[in-house]
Amino acid sequence: MRILFACLLALTAFSSVTAQTLKEKSLSLDATLDHSTSSLYLTWQDAKRIRVGPIDINRRILGEMGAQTWRPIVTDLDPVIGYRDDTLKPGTAYEYQVIRKAKNIVDVGYWTTGVELPAVETRGTALVVVDDTIAQPLADHLDRFEFDLIGDGWTVIRTTWARHDADPEQNLKSARALRAWVTKNTVSSPQTPHNLILIGHVPIVQSGRIAPDGHKPIPHATDQFYADTNSKWPEGLIGKLRPSIIPDFQIELTVGRIDFEPVAKNLPDKELRLLKAYFDKNHHWRHGFLGDLRDAYAQNDHLIVEQDALRNVVGPDAITEGGHHDVGEEKPWLWGVDFGDRQGKNYGNKYANKAIFAINFGSHKQKFDRRNNQLVGLLAMPWYTVAVGWGGRPAWRLNHMALGGTIGEVLLRTVNNGTTHGAYREVMDYFPTGRYLWRSPIWANLMGDPTLRAFPLPSLRNLRAEQTAAGTRLSWSASEQDVLGYRIYHATSATGPYEALADGRLLDTPEFTDATPIAGAHYMVRAYGLRKVYAGSFFSYSQGAFTTLDAPLVDTSDTAIQTKRNTPVRISPSLGGSKDATLSAFIEGPQQGSLTQDDQGWLFVPPTDFTGDVPLRVSKSSPFETHETQLVISVIP
Repeated sequence: MRILFACLLALTAFSSVTAQTLKEKSLSLDATLDHSTSSLYLTWQDAKRIRVGPIDINRRILGEMGAQTWRPIVTDLDPVIGYRDDTLKPGTAYEYQVIRKAKNIVDVGYWTTGVELPAVETRGTALVVVDDTIAQPLADHLDRFEFDLIGDGWTVIRTTWARHDADPEQNLKSARALRAWVTKNTVSSPQTPHNLILIGHVPIVQSGRIAPDGHKPIPHATDQFYADTNSKWPEGLIGKLRPSIIPDFQIELTVGRIDFEPVAKNLPDKELRLLKAYFDKNHHWRHGFLGDLRDAYAQNDHLIVEQDALRNVVGPDAITEGGHHDVGEEKPWLWGVDFGDRQGKNYGNKYANKAIFAINFGSHKQKFDRRNNQLVGLLAMPWYTVAVGWGGRPAWRLNHMALGGTIGEVLLRTVNNGTTHGAYREVMDYFPTGRYLWRSPIWANLMGDPTLRAFPLPSLRNLRAEQTAAGTRLSWSASEQDVLGYRIYHATSATGPYEALADGRLLDTPEFTDATPIAGAHYMVRAYGLRKVYAGSFFSYSQGAFTTLDAPLVDTSDTAIQTKRNTPVRISPSLGGSKDATLSAFIEGPQQGSLTQDDQGWLFVPPTDFTGDVPLRVSKSSPFETHETQLVISVIP
């Protein structure tokens, strides 16, 4: 019986991961949304063949899953170049599917839209698993990251775990125990969204014998083993698992890995430095320090589905043709989609990509546990990149980020896209899946934090608490961007749970007095506003800002250092300032000269024969708040 099961599983895996060329092509869509009437004009006028018909248009509520949830709006429409839908309702998000047919299905496109969608205040549970060898030296960054998750509406469950074991059998035993821990913390609330965040070199399992990149079939590293809490993963080779696809075709939660061991092998100081830098840029993006980015770059025919999805996220006019290592280095970008360099070692030596979110493609790159892996290399880029996936096989459904969805939702939709039971077009939520048919991929892994979103509302600044005769008075600097009010919360402990004050209503002024404060109260304040994006508009809460009556203050004064012309200068760990701040970090690189980090700290090298001032943006964080300051390097003759 065991042998029969193994054969059946192998056949299923083979049928699902062998390259099967698809006739369907991706359809480039665009849309114009009238916010006043909630009317959408959907068009495919940029398609290579403008008039192909007849045309079917289906629609569903964004968030519904399963091919059967698509409901027809119109069928066998004449070969026109657009369609107007006047039936949208404010506050509801929709997802469209446009299928143009000739003798067979010709091309398929997807579009997400909605007007004034309600804000998501409570997001679910974030399971944070930290490699126990880096937990202590990374403690301050981990504590701040936990505050960031709480301030974004997540309930956090955090633990440490043994580092990946070189012994395959011991490592698999540890991984199975971790999966059991994940399952235990999800089954009690199956309707609650869960995200699993693996930090450091948490055990990596390998499974199957597959070749999604067209090379020799081999076992692949997969974090989907942790995300699939319902099905069995039988063992195959020693220390490895047998499935080549998700056994029951579905994962129950999303998982992202923040692990720089592949690019810092046997260099623990470098690994720790990259982890700290990652959580700095993660924090900066969440709180709005990296700007309101609305541009993307893209190229490569293997990634055409992702490129078409970017039209929904930023609009076709905001997409520049180019790649990770040319236009991707010119300025900050929201998204970058490209093949990228084949040589993984080049990512840490030659490039400084500036995409917040990125898709990379190419042979062997999906094997994230390999030395100098290119996905991890992009994640290790300074200042910006916070999440990376291997695209094209299958294509990632990026349109789920168009209205404030997380990159984890994109991963979930990509992995949970159909089963092998039934005709291909009848069981798939989305098609094509790239040039070939790929379903239930164990190799679709996310490098980075799955809870991150596009278009974050900047958090408020300078939150203070003081005792007055009337109670505890909170005050802060008024926000300037898209803000309609503020919501106040309190808790008895720093990590919550936080409950709304002021009867849950929004405040329209940057102050509030808690007339009946609880002893030792911790406070959180979130800005609330409307984000208008290319796909529509949605209400949003900012990251929470925290304070207490005895919260330590951060020195917000600017600092300055000097160096002589053509002379590099070392910068102190506190980035030129005092050591009162728990954490100090550069927000971006210099406009002149170069800034690099090594085991001795930061090194600034001025341009040849340059004299003058070079301002550098610096964030300084206490456990409760972050301020932007400036470090000015004066290069004198």
